[in-house]
Amino acid sequence: MASPRPTPEAIRLSASVDAAASRLAALRAESERRNGEVQRAETAEALARLRLGEALAEALGARAVAEARLRASQFDRYRAAALARRRPDRRNRLRRLAEKLLVRLGAPGRALVRARAALGDGAALFDPAPYRAGAPGPVGPDAMVHYLVWGGDAGLSPHPLFDSGFYASRNAGELARTGLTPLDHFLREGAADGRDPHPLFSLEWYVSQAPELAATGENPVLHYLRTGAARGLSPHRLFDPAWVREGGGDLVWYLTEGWRQGASPHPLFDPAWRRAQGLDDGETEPLARFVLTARDTLESPGPGFNSRTYAEARGAAMDPSADPLSDYLAGGAWAVLGPEGLHPALALLDDPEALRTGITPAEALARRSAAAELAPDLGVIVGDVVEGAQAPDMVGI
Repeated sequence: MASPRPTPEAIRLSASVDAAASRLAALRAESERRNGEVQRAETAEALARLRLGEALAEALGARAVAEARLRASQFDRYRAAALARRRPDRRNRLRRLAEKLLVRLGAPGRALVRARAALGDGAALFDPAPYRAGAPGPVGPDAMVHYLVWGGDAGLSPHPLFDSGFYASRNAGELARTGLTPLDHFLREGAADGRDPHPLFSLEWYVSQAPELAATGENPVLHYLRTGAARGLSPHRLFDPAWVREGGGDLVWYLTEGWRQGASPHPLFDPAWRRAQGLDDGETEPLARFVLTARDTLESPGPGFNSRTYAEARGAAMDPSADPLSDYLAGGAWAVLGPEGLHPALALLDDPEALRTGITPAEALARRSAAAELAPDLGVIVGDVVEGAQAPDMVGI
């Protein structure tokens, strides 16, 4: 029996199906071609961003090195200018005995002790109120004379910006040679020699912001008290006056009141987080302790920076005299790789302001989070930083 011949309608339907199939195949081929082009474009863009991140990290690292050299050069010029202000002196055993005898003469004797010390403008670095508060016993009617005769030798600090214990521990030989109190030595010789008076007051860091000091040789701490604090100058890399909104960004306020109120001195230093982690007891100022001990303890300053992970990534290149966060901010940020071996500068490609200022990725994210009044989700960049937890393999800051 012969097969039935297809009807014209069936023929048309078959042709339509064949045409649709051909069209579908063509569309599929075109889609695959375009997907391939998109994938190639995305791959090319990713490679371009990676190369740009590498170049950017290299450039930012070079800028950090150049800035460090400029600070050192400015500091050398300051020290050269300050030589004219040096007033070497000696305070031997006989002079100390004479001072104690003069104090027994009452007001005239105390006036002679003051005159012999000749602190001059340096008297601004003596604050009677905190000195009396820190003294273990009665000070008497003249707190400055008490410091000059007894307190300096006992290691009492005359001002919030001058830490006698810190200064003496780093200049023990000089103090033994001259017999001067720590403050008197700093005012007469120490500042001109570039000796820091406090863990949170770096003379070199401060001088780099006040170029006039390279010409005048003025004592940087006295300059800070006279005009620098009001100008918003920073005495230390980890103390950001613009961040410390309370107290006008003044280090004196922070050291006497601010830290007790929980003030944060830097976007990456979180006092409340540190107390919750058991790193601080709330009884002593936390930032100075961090600056002095974190190089050895590798404790973290806050949830946005893991000191231990960073130190492991940085290795022997880390500055042996600096805490991990200071090393990171000084340029180490551009020398370590982030998650999956990517350069940290990639995080800044979409942040022109951060690129312009050279701000580090971790700090940029902390500032953006604070500005948005959101809890900082810094784990995206630096991983889990809870003390005692397993650190990530690579730090991405």
